[in-house]
Amino acid sequence: MSQTLSQISTQTGFAHLTDLPCLKLVCGEASAVISLYGAQLLSYQPAPGRELLWLSPKAVWQQQQAIRGGVPVCWPWFGPAGKPFNISAAKLPNHGLVRNRLWRQVQAEPSTQLALVTLSIDVDDIPTLHNSVTLNLTLKLTAEALTLQLDCAEPMLQQAALHSYFAVPSLSDTSVSPLPGAYLDKTLGGERVESTAPLRFEREIDRVYPEPAAELLLQSGAQQLNISQLGQDATVVWNPWRERNKALPDLAENSYQQFVCVETAKLDLNQPAALQLSQRLTSLR
Repeated sequence: MSQTLSQISTQTGFAHLTDLPCLKLVCGEASAVISLYGAQLLSYQPAPGRELLWLSPKAVWQQQQAIRGGVPVCWPWFGPAGKPFNISAAKLPNHGLVRNRLWRQVQAEPSTQLALVTLSIDVDDIPTLHNSVTLNLTLKLTAEALTLQLDCAEPMLQQAALHSYFAVPSLSDTSVSPLPGAYLDKTLGGERVESTAPLRFEREIDRVYPEPAAELLLQSGAQQLNISQLGQDATVVWNPWRERNKALPDLAENSYQQFVCVETAKLDLNQPAALQLSQRLTSLR
């Protein structure tokens, strides 16, 4: 087996976020950039100049704001904080507690064939718990693929999502398949919809697909991306479309035409359990 050069380095700033603390991973021609703020993957290029992720040009990170784009980590709840996390109806951030906090690097292993980094955070203010809980995100970059793995060993009620924003060259020619024939439509208040029609991005899309396939194919124009999932019980597909785009201050005009979110999620809250959730990205062309 031929050797592949890999390396891991620190860097300050990415794109217009010039003061953001980041790590850059390189393996062969592939590269990735992850922020210590939110443990948020900001860039994945399987080859130089072939960016698969989308980052808003209006994204910010100061004043406790979450970065719009890349792959945000949602945990320990998804969406607004409802029961069982928010019994007192307190003002809590959407998508959990870790998107707007600094994580620490606990592992960095550049080697032949692989660049691996693990970031970790201790969280002691989960409303339902009185103890501190550790969450880890491991990023594995090879010349062929990138894997994100989110782990929490604590058996607890928890939700999680890898909220990936994928850059698309042509929204009107974008598809995600295979998807289940039933989904919860959050634009209709969570109504369950039965449909065998292929997903088209022609209006606001905010859907939770229960029991999704382990492998999905995202196609947009000539671009094809394989999304492999483990530990998930749902896939969330989101695009804000025109009106919702205007209402979000960290989206530039018509940004909705440039991305779709295909999110690997664990949403079940029936019983306490440890978490192991992963998403593997492989560019097919």
